Amino acid sequence: MTETMSTPSEYDAAAVGALVAKQQITEVLYRRARAGDRRDVELALACYHPGATEEHEGFSGTAAEFIRNVSMISPNSTAPVIGLWHLISNILIELSGDEASVESYHLAVVIGDDDSGETQSSIGGRYLDKFAFRDGRWAITHREVVFDWSRVDAATTPYWELVGLDEAKLLRGRFGPDDPLYHQLDVTRGQ
Repeated sequence: MTETMSTPSEYDAAAVGALVAKQQITEVLYRRARAGDRRDVELALACYHPGATEEHEGFSGTAAEFIRNVSMISPNSTAPVIGLWHLISNILIELSGDEASVESYHLAVVIGDDDSGETQSSIGGRYLDKFAFRDGRWAITHREVVFDWSRVDAATTPYWELVGLDEAKLLRGRFGPDDPLYHQLDVTRGQ
C-alpha cells in the first residue's frame, strides 16, 4: 500500500499518532536485536506480548519457549557461538488501529568456535511480525523469520591484528552483563 504525503500544515493528531506508533514499533525491533546480541533473555521476552508465537529455524510455538529453551540466547544453549550481531533495516509498518503488520530486513553475523575452528556466518533475511498495542505498549504477537541467504566463511585475521592495534586496549563487546553497554551507558538488562 502506498501512502500519500501531507504538507506540514496538513498534519493532524492522527498522523502524528501514527508516526509515534511506528517509532515505538521500530524501537521494539531494535531492542529485540539487542536482546539477542547481548543474550538478554528478559529483554527479548519483553518485546512480545504474553502468548506470542514464533516460527524460527524450524521451531513453531510460543516465543517464550523459543527464547528460553531453543534460541542461541537461551541459558540452556550449547551452540558454539562466541559473537552475535544483528542489523535491522528496511522497516515497513502497516498500521490498522491497534494492530500492525511489519516487515523488516535483518543481517545477522554469527561467530562460532567449535572443534573445526572459528567461523563467521552471515545470514540475510526478514522478520514478518504482527504487532498489537495492548496494556499501553506495542509488542510482537507473532513472528515468522524468513531466511533469504547465508554464507559461512573460515575466520581470518582480526582487523586489529592487521593494523597493529593492541587488543588489550580495545573496548570489546561481550555476551551478558559484562558488555560495555551496561556500565558505560548505564542500561539496565531486561529493559
